[in-house]
Amino acid sequence: MDFQFHLYHIFLLTFLLCHGVINSSNITVIGNPVAGQVYTLLCGNATNATWKYSNGTTVVSNGKIIVSNNRNLTFNPLLTSHGGNYTCMSGNISNNIAVIVEIPQPKTTISSNAINTSMVYSGTSIQIVCTVHIPSVVDTPVVVKTFWIGTQGPITNGSRTNVTTVQAILVHNTTLQISPLNISDSGMYQCVSNISSNSVHIKASNNSSANLSLSIQALPPLVVTTSSYGSSIAGSVYSLVCTVKVVDRLVVVPDVNVVWMKDGRVVMNGTNTTLARTVS
Repeated sequence: MDFQFHLYHIFLLTFLLCHGVINSSNITVIGNPVAGQVYTLLCGNATNATWKYSNGTTVVSNGKIIVSNNRNLTFNPLLTSHGGNYTCMSGNISNNIAVIVEIPQPKTTISSNAINTSMVYSGTSIQIVCTVHIPSVVDTPVVVKTFWIGTQGPITNGSRTNVTTVQAILVHNTTLQISPLNISDSGMYQCVSNISSNSVHIKASNNSSANLSLSIQALPPLVVTTSSYGSSIAGSVYSLVCTVKVVDRLVVVPDVNVVWMKDGRVVMNGTNTTLARTVS
């Protein structure tokens, strides 16, 4: 009797396995769970399985999610919104799997408002912009973090440095402004960024970085030019103009003292001479 009882259960178990009612193995995954890639879940040996979300609703094909062969669940491509718990049900047997989606490494670029970063002058200011491009497969709220590393280590807001951030939908800009520049500011500047999420089913991206080299030069000699306007006829008004030009974006304005001389003598304000100074 015991022999017949055990033989019956062996036959029943074999029948259920062959007909896919019982999943004899755990869920198999194909691919890496990185957003943007193809990722597939296989419901063991079941031939007739149903996939369900964590809230109990059935997973159906919708273009980016494909349910095929009554047991395969394919994400093409995998999005961050696909992260979560999934259950494969076959008969009265179920298997669970947590899909944790990794955010792909973002593209990070760096630029500045200087025409030539190898020829930037002391006393001027500069803005360096770090742009983080958020991949389109990231379709959930995320946190973009960017930090700056300069010649003396990490850079934060200070007496000469200011960091500001502006975030759009798929672009995150962080601007580093240094004002005024010193010659000691020469060197390599690096912005490092990553993207993370508050969801336990979304894994932060690897760090991405971009570099910019700055060479700070001493101020060049002032450029002095003269010009005139008016009539040189006796009794008319005639003006001489002395123009002192400094470099662009100069923050520390030099104290320029202009002296007019005639025949070796200093020209002063008088009854028929007027000295005026304008700064622009």
